[in-house]
Amino acid sequence: MKTHKMYCKLKTILVGTFSLMLLSGVSYGEFLTPDQYIQKVKENNSQIKEIEYTTVSITKKLQEVYRAYSVYLNAEANYTDDHNRTVLNPAAVFFQDVDMDAFNLDVSLNKQYNTGTTVTLGYGTQETNSNYPFMNTKYTYGTTSPYIKLEQSLLKNFNGAVTEASIAKARASAKSLLYLQLYKKQQILLNAKKNYWTLSYTRTVNIFRQSSLARTKKTLDWNQRRYNNDLAEKTDLLQSKAAYKIRELNLKLSQEDEIEASRKFNEFINISSDKVDYDVDSIEKLGEKFKDIKGLERNDGKRADTLSVIADADSYVYAQKIASKNIGSELKIVGKYALNGVDSNISESFSQLKADKYSSFIVGINYSLPLDFSIKKTVIEGYDYDIMSSKKQIEQAELSESNGWLQLLQDWDDAKAEYLIAKDIFDIQQERNKEEQKLLRSGRSTTYQVLESEQDLDDAILSVYQTSMNAIFVYLESEMLYNTKKIILE
Repeated sequence: MKTHKMYCKLKTILVGTFSLMLLSGVSYGEFLTPDQYIQKVKENNSQIKEIEYTTVSITKKLQEVYRAYSVYLNAEANYTDDHNRTVLNPAAVFFQDVDMDAFNLDVSLNKQYNTGTTVTLGYGTQETNSNYPFMNTKYTYGTTSPYIKLEQSLLKNFNGAVTEASIAKARASAKSLLYLQLYKKQQILLNAKKNYWTLSYTRTVNIFRQSSLARTKKTLDWNQRRYNNDLAEKTDLLQSKAAYKIRELNLKLSQEDEIEASRKFNEFINISSDKVDYDVDSIEKLGEKFKDIKGLERNDGKRADTLSVIADADSYVYAQKIASKNIGSELKIVGKYALNGVDSNISESFSQLKADKYSSFIVGINYSLPLDFSIKKTVIEGYDYDIMSSKKQIEQAELSESNGWLQLLQDWDDAKAEYLIAKDIFDIQQERNKEEQKLLRSGRSTTYQVLESEQDLDDAILSVYQTSMNAIFVYLESEMLYNTKKIILE
């Protein structure tokens, strides 16, 4: 009879236990899905904003290299005041002093094309005043000269070789920096998603610990009454007290974990507080999510840090090409055609701009060859070593990425297996607890044995939560770090 009464009281306690164990959380405010939380992180996180600003800065500053093909306006003005002598009669060697001042203006539009050709359309004008003191004579005249000038590189920049290599190098360097910024952003968002589920886990555990403490308190009070009435051994009371204190400590630790997770949760959305005013998805729902995930997939993506190393290696190749051209020989062809007009009145000089009457045509060739051949060879070899070094960096980066992916695949299989085992253990412990209740009702078990089975059931529940969180962490890392697509810069 006494055993039956003891069972009924303990059953009441255990019914409350199971209802509390299945409680995953309480309402904290507005509900946020993981994606909604990540959106808030993108909108508010200072590090994310810094990365976005840096990304825009890199992209916009890259446009400077394309200015090589822009149209440039050049303007040059000179004033000359010259006191000189001139030869009036070469046979008699007769000289005459000349005082001359002149104003010269030259305006031109210049554009380089991808063929390596530079075209200049210009206009030059000059007004000159000459004074011959000995002859007491003054002359004033003006000149007008519109012209077109062509310059073609046949070695260094033929077909825009140097210009295109310079642009390609700048783009490769920019890509490398952009990949690094993207990798930093991915890691921040990955940690934010992990912390979302960490907060869910700590909240669930904290509520679970509260229910466990309350349940143990009832058991302790029950055993205290039984001991006072000489119905229980002192060891049962001491066991209940120890169980209560252990659960009290576990609750304190879980509260500390929730505060830390809450502070980090808020930090990602730029809030300084250890209290989160949002409700989050339940950790218990993770098991359902795993059913839809057949395996980890990469979709031909790579890790952003590896792509950064590859882009860096490309920049070394272009740098060598630029250096090889710049320190080598050069051959240029230059041609200029101009119309000329000269008159005592500069405005009248325009009327003389008639093709083939006062025109001029100049064609020239320019060749330069550095004679320090050994230095050129040494410099190019230096770039060779840069390229060899970059290839080794790529090998190391790709090896690290490959091993990282293989490890993730292994971690995923292990995490899924551990989760399934943890669920099996929970089912077993739940069945065991039910059996202990039956034995207690028939007088074939003790309070200690029931509490022990209950503790094992608690551990099994927490193990399910922990293994599910471990699995989602692996999946998130594969999803957010190993599927980076190549950046295309226009």
